[in-house]
Amino acid sequence: MKVMNRWFVSLAIALVLIVSPMFAATATINLPQTGQTTSYAAGDDGDIRAGVAWPAPRFTANGNGTVTDRLTGLMWTSNANMAGGKVTWQEALDLVASLNRGALKNYGHTDWRLPSVNELESLLNTEHSVAATWLNKQGATGVQPYYYWSSTSYASRASFAWVVGMGNGLVFYDDKIFKNAFFWPVCTATGASGNPVIAQTGQTTSYAPGDDGALKAGTAWPAPRFTDKANGTVTDNLTTLMWTKDASTPLVGACPGGIKTWQEALDYVKCLNTGNYLGYNNWRLPNTRELNSLIDRAKAWPLALPAGHPFINVQAHYYWTSNTYNLYNPYAGIVLLASGSIDYTNKTYQLFVWPVRTGQ
Repeated sequence: MKVMNRWFVSLAIALVLIVSPMFAATATINLPQTGQTTSYAAGDDGDIRAGVAWPAPRFTANGNGTVTDRLTGLMWTSNANMAGGKVTWQEALDLVASLNRGALKNYGHTDWRLPSVNELESLLNTEHSVAATWLNKQGATGVQPYYYWSSTSYASRASFAWVVGMGNGLVFYDDKIFKNAFFWPVCTATGASGNPVIAQTGQTTSYAPGDDGALKAGTAWPAPRFTDKANGTVTDNLTTLMWTKDASTPLVGACPGGIKTWQEALDYVKCLNTGNYLGYNNWRLPNTRELNSLIDRAKAWPLALPAGHPFINVQAHYYWTSNTYNLYNPYAGIVLLASGSIDYTNKTYQLFVWPVRTGQ
């Protein structure tokens, strides 16, 4: 009996070793680079370029009216202005339904969807603030330098939905009833494989058939989402990024705390590394994509962070990112943790800093 028990335990351990990596992979993403290659200061995103490198070329024109993003595994219609102008949010969802039932040319696919805000945001390239100009050279046509509808509703006001600016790089929200944004359908490319780079947004409530809350496109979040390391750090089990538990930009030894200009934010992180803060010397100012990865689109005000997160002193305010606004270099990217909006502001303004590092 003891021999049988030992054999059973060994078999169970072997199965865990085989199966666990597979399950872990389904709940982990590797965030891609933002695209910024120009450095405006030591330690910024153009200098560090954190994340998965983009394939070259990034997009492949399929020759059938679609283009595949080889980084994300998403397929978009080549024509980014199929509606011939701006539409309401519901009209955008209705157009997707028309594609899938064959009432409009669907290019051989019946699984089109209005992209989630994470899927739409993945098209931004921070090296080129006017994403439309860049995208129109990557195989797409008719990309407009204006806002595009996502299928993700704004949690604080369900009559609004998130939009992504292909002309200014902003991620904001707009009233669903107005014809204020364009429509660009997406689906998962046939045979798409590799490590996923786009996660679900966190939205689970559906406000209309085919919206983000109904489809929940992207990699599902692991449970638990975060691991409190009890050493002043927190690991995000979705991205494997490690964050400081205290998000208030505290005074640390010779590193002055409090709100800071963009350059002071970079200097603060450098100071933390000099002092081997919390046992590490490779902290960095997060890029836009990294800071945005913490956002839960099911939450807003006072904070748009996942429920039950272990962080302390998170401010319902703007935080700096390491990205410079290509259109106007004196501006840098910021994320409002109260709502999840992504914007840009003058680097001389004083905002909060939340250091991050690549985890294990």
